[in-house]
Amino acid sequence: MVDTIDKVSSSNSHDDIIATHQLPSTDITIAPSTTINKRKLDTTSSNTNDTTTNDNPLPDEGPPSSSSNKRRKKYKKKKNKGKQQQNNNKSKKQQQHAKYIKKQHNWIESCSESIHRIPANCVAPLTCIVTRVEIEEEALLPKGKVDTSIDNTSSGVNSGKVGKSNDIIKPSSIQVETDAKKQQPNNIARPTQAFLSQYSKNREPWKILSTMQVDNEEKKVFIPVKRHSSTVGPTEWTKRRKRQQQSGSSKNTYVHLPNGNNGDGILNPYPTSVVPDKFWAQRKRLFSKYDEGIQIHSVDDNDDGEMWYSVTPESIANHVADKMINMILSQGGHQQSASSSSSIGGSITVLDVFCGCGGNSIAFARLNTKKKEGKYPRVKVIAVDNNLSRLKMAANNAAIYKIDKNDIIFIHADAVQVLNHFNKGKLIDTKSSRQYESHQYAGYKLGGLDLLPNKLDGIFLSPPWGGTEYAKQEAGKSGFDIITSIVVESSCLGDEMPDSDGTSTTTAVKTNGGELLSLTAKAVLNDESTTQEGVIAYFLPRNTDGIILGQSAISSDINGTFEMEQNVVNGKVKTITAYFGSGVDDKQGD
Repeated sequence: MVDTIDKVSSSNSHDDIIATHQLPSTDITIAPSTTINKRKLDTTSSNTNDTTTNDNPLPDEGPPSSSSNKRRKKYKKKKNKGKQQQNNNKSKKQQQHAKYIKKQHNWIESCSESIHRIPANCVAPLTCIVTRVEIEEEALLPKGKVDTSIDNTSSGVNSGKVGKSNDIIKPSSIQVETDAKKQQPNNIARPTQAFLSQYSKNREPWKILSTMQVDNEEKKVFIPVKRHSSTVGPTEWTKRRKRQQQSGSSKNTYVHLPNGNNGDGILNPYPTSVVPDKFWAQRKRLFSKYDEGIQIHSVDDNDDGEMWYSVTPESIANHVADKMINMILSQGGHQQSASSSSSIGGSITVLDVFCGCGGNSIAFARLNTKKKEGKYPRVKVIAVDNNLSRLKMAANNAAIYKIDKNDIIFIHADAVQVLNHFNKGKLIDTKSSRQYESHQYAGYKLGGLDLLPNKLDGIFLSPPWGGTEYAKQEAGKSGFDIITSIVVESSCLGDEMPDSDGTSTTTAVKTNGGELLSLTAKAVLNDESTTQEGVIAYFLPRNTDGIILGQSAISSDINGTFEMEQNVVNGKVKTITAYFGSGVDDKQGD
């Protein structure tokens, strides 16, 4: 029989307990020898008739029981484990973020389309169209097939390549120079102090335009992006390689060979501090006729290896030349202007402001072979550089490609000064400029500003990018800034006499990449004409920030649409070419 609480209270003198801890009157039965909440009531009985009083039915707070300690330790252990797991997850996220940063895409690859979502508080005077061109080259064997019969860990220079000659073969284009042929004082073309002083006086402070006034309201400048279908997904080259790997049809495995060996047994004869091995190995990508006497290394300064990483690869140069000429031809009034006012009737005149050793200039001039097929009018190329040694290399290389003597002229002059001698595609006064005596080199005209044409149809702009470290700057892969990274210095001789009034004191002027674009736009773009003449091609690194480029274009009074084209060679983005002018197709991607 089970007793109730009331029976327990009335059996002996437990009235004081019940009075102090009165429980509800509901019938709650308690089984014999059952413990009820030890912290509140410790009433246990071995049999139903036990009437022994419990002097401490509600014990005071004291140390928890061993079972409670176990529970707390278990909970604490579980909590610590949870914190550790949380820290591990955080560490994984940090590692994943670090990997993402390491593999961060270039701006042109990661930017999303925003043409249809322009914010209400913004104005969009210029639209960026992102495109991609895929260029495939025949493998030049910059890597060699792995031969398992050869020990790749050996120290020999031919480790890892299929049997070729071990001899170092010096190509005919490498010339051993004496100290007498080191750089001459007149090797660098310098503008006059009068020009620099006048240019500095008329030069307005240049800055990126971030806001504009629209209907008496200040709005932020927004660069909407429109992506062409060619930029979606991996390249066709990548897709094909993946299919070949999955099917097992890709049998060739390649490894890099040492000393610039691209599989032909010719090793890099230059110090790697001047010409890195990877540039030497890809020399035939720069000029396919390299072995026929092409000059890339300065013949006047054996330590000048800048052209090795400055010249445009031949396949990209050919594509850019072809596209730019087609853009010029697409402009409505070009045929009329070319036949009536161009320097040579029925021709297209293109100015290459930083020609270097001639890669792009030669590509433009080679289009005249298509003139015979009736595809183009004659293309006249004006190749400008301030370095006389590089102009001579360009002339030598043009002769190797059998460029007609009337198709290209070489001008030894400062780029900034040349751009200031044109306005809306027409030549302005050059009488105040320093004149150089014209002469023949390798059969081509080489002279000063007096050789400039009367009219321009397009300008190809490829200034120095700041050396080989352009991709390792703070901005990294996604932010090459043309304002801070491209700087061209124009300086006159320090001992040059000032103007007659004695006020001329300017000896050097620095021009950034944005100002160069502004000068180029003023020189060739004619937006007042009903036919909207002029085209600019700006050759830039693959990590160029399109927003800063677009803002620079707006600051240069360029409106409408500009194109940023990825130049992809064998599945890899090599460079970007930005096109400005009415020849840009604003319907691309529709």
